[in-house]
Amino acid sequence: MKKDDQEITLLESDITSNKDLKKNIPVQYIDQKRIVDINKLLNRVKIDQKNETKRKIIFYSLTILALGLFSTFIMNIK
Repeated sequence: MKKDDQEITLLESDITSNKDLKKNIPVQYIDQKRIVDINKLLNRVKIDQKNETKRKIIFYSLTILALGLFSTFIMNIK
């Protein structure tokens, strides 16, 4: 009988700890309406596109420069 009593108390303690965890979870409402300014979003997209094209240009120019320097180095060795 003692073993059964111990199992019951362990189960009860697990249940109470689970209830405590459930109480601490913050509730987030899905249907909350947020005010969004479309102009800010569009401007952010434009700025992101400009930054991406700048990164591409820098990457390609550095790649061409590295290839050019490497080829000149090879030509000078021979």
